[in-house]
Formats: sequence, structure tokens, C-alpha cells
Amino acid sequence: MTNVTPLRNTGGFTRMDNDLYEALIGADLSGRELRVALAIHRLTAGFNKESVKVAALYIAKMMYRDEGRADAERANVSRCINSLIRQRVLFRDGGSRDPIAFLPPKEWKIDPKNTVLKTTHCVENIPATVLKITHIKDRNTNTNANALVVAASATTTTDSDQDAEQQVAARPNQPEALKADKIPYGKIVEIYNTICGDRLPKCLKVTPKRRTLIKGCWNLEISGKYPFRKGEFWTAYFTDCLTNKHWIGENDRGWTADLEFLTRQDKVLKVLEALQ
Repeated sequence: MTNVTPLRNTGGFTRMDNDLYEALIGADLSGRELRVALAIHRLTAGFNKESVKVAALYIAKMMYRDEGRADAERANVSRCINSLIRQRVLFRDGGSRDPIAFLPPKEWKIDPKNTVLKTTHCVENIPATVLKITHIKDRNTNTNANALVVAASATTTTDSDQDAEQQVAARPNQPEALKADKIPYGKIVEIYNTICGDRLPKCLKVTPKRRTLIKGCWNLEISGKYPFRKGEFWTAYFTDCLTNKHWIGENDRGWTADLEFLTRQDKVLKVLEALQ
């Protein structure tokens, strides 16, 4: 008795190129990234298409049957799409509403990960796969943005940081977590330079104006949440900005956006609302 079901007895099937199949198996993607990639494949090869126009919410509904869960995960799916585009797994020529297609596996640039030893409370060394944070001179596009912002919240000292510390000191009974509510200007600029530095003007100094604009993003409240207080959101936002052809210099003047332009609240809302 065989456990192989003849294709003619199924409700249909999607063919997958062997090279793509093996590349996805070997790619060091997160679970959510892999699911998004499979959803894109289903919507392209599954319907004999090279590319597909699809909203992040539609993919979220494919991944999560519950409507409420799908709506809550839409932003995460959008970030995964941007991450896969950055890693050259997917390709989209234009903005968030343009078609998406797979690139040949030989062109993929998957973020490498390093295995380091993680010490537990039992003083036992166990292997854990994490993104390695190196000296600032060695950091590149593989930098863990979340870790940067968290680390900055604990170590970066600015004028506003000192104010925050004084406020916490004045309220000793408040949880220590309040100290993490500092704005890591330098680390945010570093994320911008890492993501956009090859295509847009690099930021060399945090001026008072830039500090004010970044603070506006940090305190931007959307549906009761402050998305810009997470490092990966800054990474996803700057990545989204690079999909705007006009902003990256594809215009008759050769003009390009910069950090000040991208942190203006009207531009921030323009990018975020395009993802809805």
C-alpha cells in the first residue's frame, strides 16, 4: 500500500520549481517570512502568473483564518514582504501597490546569522541563533534594529535622556521600565544610514531640527500604540520609503529625500496610510 496520493485525485496542486523549493528549504528565513513567501508563490505559480498585486491584509487572511488575528497581523506581514524584498527573495518595481514576483534563488541575499553561546541562569552554555551585534564600525545591513534601540534605551545619554532620568529619580516608586522611554537618536540615525545610506544622503550629525522630527515620530500615536518605539518598525519604515521612486532620485531634477524629509509627520503618515 502506498502513501502517495495520485495528483488526479486531489483538489488541485501548485507546481514549484525544484531550485526554488530547495532554496526556500535552505534559506535562513523566519517562520513568518517563509509563510509569506509560500503565500506569494501560491498566488503566482498557483495561478500561472509571474507576479501578483496583493495587499498585506489578503496574505494575512491566508495565514490566519481568524479575521481579527489577520487584521492585527497585517502590519507584520507588510514588514515581512519588505524584508523579503530587501533580501532579494521577492521583487517589486514600485510602491506597495505594485506587483510582486520571485527573483531567481542565485540572486537572493539572505541575512546571515551567527551562532553564539547564551548563558542561562543555570550557568549552562547552550547554542542560540541570534543576530550578532558588532562594533559600530562593523555594523551593516544585518544589524538587529530591535537590539539597537533597546541597547540605546539603556546606554545612550542625551539631553532628553537626562530629563527622563531626572523624572524617574523624582518618582522612585515607579517601575524601572520607565527608564526605557528615552529616545535613542543616535541609534535611529544609524538605522537610517544602514538602510538608506547607499541610496539617500547619509546623516552625519543629529541637529536640533532632526532631533525634533525624530521625537515627533517617536511620540506618534496610532490606534493607541507608538510603533516608532520599536527598532524593527524604523527598519521597515525606511525600507518602505525606498520604494518611492521619486524620493530615491528617479525624477527630472535628480532630487532625493533625506532623514529630515522622511521624518516629517506628513511624509510618515503618507507612507503608513499607503500600507492600509
